[in-house]
Amino acid sequence: MKSTVWVSVVVMTLGLSASGGEIQDAYRKWVRPRTPDTAEEQQRFDQLMEPAHQVTEIGLERTECFGTCPVYSVVLKSDGTVRYVGIDHVPRKGTRTGEASQWDFNQLAEYIVESGYENLESNYEANVTDLSTTYTMAVINGKRKLVRNYGGLGPVKLWVLEQAIDATLQQVRWDDEPVKADEPTGQP
Repeated sequence: MKSTVWVSVVVMTLGLSASGGEIQDAYRKWVRPRTPDTAEEQQRFDQLMEPAHQVTEIGLERTECFGTCPVYSVVLKSDGTVRYVGIDHVPRKGTRTGEASQWDFNQLAEYIVESGYENLESNYEANVTDLSTTYTMAVINGKRKLVRNYGGLGPVKLWVLEQAIDATLQQVRWDDEPVKADEPTGQP
């Protein structure tokens, strides 16, 4: 009887540890992972840790709309400093400072360069009223590029950048909040 219970526990444990989510299971079933090129992967890691992107500032500002659109601005700098100003329809109003991980900043900066942000139009707008405007900004090689995106009519790569900056904002360690022992601190 004990051996049957023991076998059942082992089988259940193996089953649980071997199964993942739906997408992970599909990956395991259908994708043949390539043999990793360690040198190539190390080079990619080194580029993210010692970047050549020349981006020193990244910013995002969202304006009011006829409704409850969040109104705030955030500027991230290459030294990790973050300045946030929450104005309306945000969880926290006022000015805050904090620190973003170097990894997160470099990922954003690399996306800015690879997406051709410097070549975007300076203004995208809809012929309607009462929509929010999102401004993005990047300082690249000492030159400041600003893009106005009224009503979200800019290209999808601009929308992706806006979402990525917002996601990075969620990872910031704020100066006015204690760090929790189990809190993630970003990628390596």
